[in-house]
Amino acid sequence: MTTWPLWIGALLVVGGSAAQLTHQTAAARALWVLAVLAFVTTAVGAVIVSELSLPLLLILVVAIAGTVALVALTREPEKSTTARRGTQ
Repeated sequence: MTTWPLWIGALLVVGGSAAQLTHQTAAARALWVLAVLAFVTTAVGAVIVSELSLPLLLILVVAIAGTVALVALTREPEKSTTARRGTQ
């Protein structure tokens, strides 16, 4: 089994983070969803081919954890309720 879906997923995560940093939230979310689909494709493909190994499992866990970390780091700060009321 090749690992190209993992590389595609990693590129999608980076692209989503870059889109989030440029305030393109919809594009960022779409890229992150595609990244998760790439990671799931890798896991399902490995299970179907019966090549699920410890290194591949660790790579998938790190890829998903990295995705979650980048999403958390690049998320736009949410305004508090009082700050939102002050703008109205």
